[in-house]
Amino acid sequence: MISLLTFVLFSTVLQCCGCKGMIREHTLSANTSLIQNITRLLDTILLNQNRHFRPINGDPNAPLRVEIDVSVRSIGPISEQRMEFSLDCYFRQKWLDRRLAFDKLANRGDLPISSKMLKDIWTPDTYIRNGRHSYLHTLTVPNVLFRVRYDGQIHVSQRLTIRSRCKMFFKKFPMDCQACPIEIGSLGYFSKDIVYVWKDVELDSKMSNMLAQYQLLHVIKTAYNWTDAHDKKLNVSVLKVYFKLQRQQSFYILQIYTPCTLIVVVSWVSFWINKESSPARVSLGIMTVLSVSTLGFSYRSDLPKVSHSTALDIYIISCFGFVFAAVIEYAIINYMNGINMRKKVHNLKKLKTADTIHTEENLIPVFHRIVAEASEKMKIKNPKNVVSRIDSASKIAFPSLYILFNVIYWLAFLYWIPDEINSFI
Repeated sequence: MISLLTFVLFSTVLQCCGCKGMIREHTLSANTSLIQNITRLLDTILLNQNRHFRPINGDPNAPLRVEIDVSVRSIGPISEQRMEFSLDCYFRQKWLDRRLAFDKLANRGDLPISSKMLKDIWTPDTYIRNGRHSYLHTLTVPNVLFRVRYDGQIHVSQRLTIRSRCKMFFKKFPMDCQACPIEIGSLGYFSKDIVYVWKDVELDSKMSNMLAQYQLLHVIKTAYNWTDAHDKKLNVSVLKVYFKLQRQQSFYILQIYTPCTLIVVVSWVSFWINKESSPARVSLGIMTVLSVSTLGFSYRSDLPKVSHSTALDIYIISCFGFVFAAVIEYAIINYMNGINMRKKVHNLKKLKTADTIHTEENLIPVFHRIVAEASEKMKIKNPKNVVSRIDSASKIAFPSLYILFNVIYWLAFLYWIPDEINSFI
């Protein structure tokens, strides 16, 4: 009985293994057949392909339409010193080449093909016109996706890092906006041969948090035909996309604007210091002047040596003017105070050297001279003159003028003065 059960179980296992083997063999046979069909198809396609000539689909005089799609993963770093920016993106191109059309295989509408076969077909000579240094990512393999659809449409996607020129304007720095472009065109084909069109420019949703000093406002896409100034026949189809960036002012407010404002406020303390305390007022004035000079112009190393002044230059120079004016104010009142003191001492000496008459009829003039002498001594000890009024007026005038300057400054550069990039976008 046990032998019979063992025989039945053994037979069942053999049958199951045989079925699985047949299924596996059938699957492998189907996959092998599909691969062989695709291989024969590719050989046939490449046999009819001439990679030296662009596709002509229908009308021989019609240009080839190449669709460009850019998916931006990150922007940066942005260098003001070199006036350039970097971009990490997926760069996709689509065009139609009916020489590569084929019949659908096993419900497959397109074929994913190794990027090594790109060298065997015609591809547009697309390049970055304003690029300085761009490269294709090659780790762990070249980051290229290559697909051919049954009707001959070719889709090529590459992961690129592009570093290109970006003309920058700094008159409103650090309240400035910059528009950094990417220009795409053909290196050797004119617009009568190839026309580039935009499909889309996509932005990574997390990209805005990756920019340290800028905020990406929006993207502006344009298309035009570039014509050589020396040869009007050289007409090339060009695509351009602007990335409009708004500089964030928080860093400069914390590092420059706030310290400069505090230094200006400290310079006003001298108006409450006794004008007789020359060392205190002079040292305070010199300290504030040197502090503004050191703090204000340290940021210039990050910018190119432009010939015009920036908004931050205007603010720093104005702050320097306010603290320097506080020093000049003390120099003026010290000079005027010395003149008044010498004049009063001279008047007192005149009273002392006057003839003293002790006769009874001159008692009244003598009394007046004594009163005048006492009055001159009191004026020297506690002067109430124009010098004190200058200090009192400065306590009101300096803060009022500085507040007025700030109101005009921020309204002008934030709202009234237009961005320079608006003239060429």
